[in-house]
Amino acid sequence: MSPNVGPNASQRVGGVASKNPETEHHPSSRGLSVLLSVAGVVAAVLGWRALVGMVAPDPTWSSMAVRLGAAALALLPAALLLWLMVVAQMLARFVSAAFDPLSGADGYFLRLNQRVIANTVEQFLCFLPALLALAAGTSAARMPEVIALALVFAAARLVFWLGYLGGPVLRAPGMAATFAAVTAALAGAAWVWLA
Repeated sequence: MSPNVGPNASQRVGGVASKNPETEHHPSSRGLSVLLSVAGVVAAVLGWRALVGMVAPDPTWSSMAVRLGAAALALLPAALLLWLMVVAQMLARFVSAAFDPLSGADGYFLRLNQRVIANTVEQFLCFLPALLALAAGTSAARMPEVIALALVFAAARLVFWLGYLGGPVLRAPGMAATFAAVTAALAGAAWVWLA
């Protein structure tokens, strides 16, 4: 088998593995990633608590339709962020030599941003139905918690994107905060519908 064939062939130059910050592992990276992940979850919880206090209860939330509408509205910041990621990808592709995504000429930013977009879509597909189910099944008094959760999700995705641009280990706080928000939405939806 040729040294330039295999799963890491794209990272080889002249048969020698090239340094890629995305695949390079340092002994301290795992510990730093865990530390940053814990910080991300703590920040998500504290941010959620602060946002809950900022959202004034609305008497119209007694209607399930209005709660669903409010939850959909709270998802717009995350949708806008995903749109911005796609726009950034389109602009980077347009101004680079990698106009054709199948040519194999994608640089580091295009590959990284594509992964951010893909991960955001994956997380959104878990979060969206869970948040809507939570909003549909919760009480009007608990809606500030639902709305705050959607805003934390959007903030976590932004932290993930900006962190990943800084380096692979720096994506940890945003990924952990996202995971916490998705888990909370899924658990909350299960609780209100199964309890």
